[in-house]
Amino acid sequence: MRRWRTPIVFLVLCWLGLGATGASPEGPGPFEVGELRERLVDPATARTMDLLVLYPRAASGAVLPDGGVPLILFNHGFMLWGELYRSYGERFASHGLVVALPTYPMSFSSVNHTALAGDARFLIDHCLSLDAQPGSALYGLVDEDRIGAGGHSFGGKLSLLVASMDARIAAIGALDPVDGGGPALDDPVLFPSVTPERMPAIHAQLLLLGAELGGVSWFLIPCAPIAENYQRFYEAANAPAIEVTQLGAGHGQYVDPGADAMLAACAPGTADTEWVRSSSAA
Repeated sequence: MRRWRTPIVFLVLCWLGLGATGASPEGPGPFEVGELRERLVDPATARTMDLLVLYPRAASGAVLPDGGVPLILFNHGFMLWGELYRSYGERFASHGLVVALPTYPMSFSSVNHTALAGDARFLIDHCLSLDAQPGSALYGLVDEDRIGAGGHSFGGKLSLLVASMDARIAAIGALDPVDGGGPALDDPVLFPSVTPERMPAIHAQLLLLGAELGGVSWFLIPCAPIAENYQRFYEAANAPAIEVTQLGAGHGQYVDPGADAMLAACAPGTADTEWVRSSSAA
């Protein structure tokens, strides 16, 4: 497949109906970016998570719409954290989106995909509650009818898993998603498979970006095995869905600097890393 650039970027934005600033998505948008940080505890589960929210603020020549702007929940990869995807959040917020970048409770010895999906739904509810809370930085800012999700690797799978449970998610952008499990791969409660089993329940519009080299073994196993990569999600997806292969991209190139040790097991890409991140955000 070709390295799609501006034409598909504008097509996707028009299709998703999320951004309408008129500014090129290949660079910063017209809005200033505000920041909110919280440590949250879900009272229903007692699970603790950190949340970074980046949101648009009116700037000279840029006025926020009266009806609110979309909310995007952007989920990090396995054993990573929200701050490692800040460049995406800043780009999205500058174009008029509220972006929630959580850091979920997660460790090698205690991973529960079903519980993490519950965490994600709690965070959506929390952001909507801030929209209704006078004095909050998000007060009156979020359009509750336009909620999207995104994520990298496991975070892409998590976005799709949540969408199979929660019809509020209208659009998903997944960066080299992996439908993997954990130490107990055969446990359908802890590690429910999304593709193909749950894909019929997902009616969100899908953009699946895949790293050409994600399926290449580097040490023991590839970081995005072909048997459970973005192509498998696309094959089982409802329309409308778009699949894009980024030539020369490696699975670890979607992450901002700071996680080299965590991603050392992934085959390195041959494409320019800044191009991979910037084009993916666009």
